[in-house]
Amino acid sequence: PYDGDTLAEQLEQVGIVSGTQPTTAIVDLGYRGREIEGVQVLHRGKPKMLTRRQWAWVKRRQAVEPVIGHLKDDCRLRRCHLKGAEGDALHVIACAAGYNIRWLLRWIVFLCAWIRECLLPSAARSSGARVAMAC
Repeated sequence: PYDGDTLAEQLEQVGIVSGTQPTTAIVDLGYRGREIEGVQVLHRGKPKMLTRRQWAWVKRRQAVEPVIGHLKDDCRLRRCHLKGAEGDALHVIACAAGYNIRWLLRWIVFLCAWIRECLLPSAARSSGARVAMAC
């Protein structure tokens, strides 16, 4: 089904899982024009009608969307080959862990390169001498 048509069901599921009914739903533009009684639906479609705090919530949601897209494309989150609800949950956790490990490895490589530049004597850099350092 179209995303905009599933808002009521999703809010019902959130109520079942958390035990409390949500009062605010922060959604993308696919949910424009959808109204649920007792729930304030926020999206970036009308920014002048939002308070600063609400706009910050919408911006935060927009920052998370690319991460979900990368998980779907890079971590094979589109298709789960594990069985049942427990398999779905394990698959998502494993994909998120892999994404975080790749992020940490990038920072470690950057840190090693920065340390190498700091420790390498300036005379060795200017003379063109090669120094092998393992990080």
